[in-house]
Amino acid sequence: MLEKLRRRFDKRRLVLIAALAGVALYVGWRTGGFETQPERKPCVEGRNEIKDKDGKVVQVTRTTCYEDKK
Repeated sequence: MLEKLRRRFDKRRLVLIAALAGVALYVGWRTGGFETQPERKPCVEGRNEIKDKDGKVVQVTRTTCYEDKK
């Protein structure tokens, strides 16, 4: 049984598997296959009022969206 496993996983086969795995990692790295960009929330323009518990406006914030220049 042990001899059968030794024949199955000889050094040449293990080197070939490691070489193929190395080539796959290199190609994935060079083609940008491992890079993932986080999903950006869409910008929503507008005005936001923050009120206290009595209903009085305490703070007003405005949002302005600009296009990315790439």
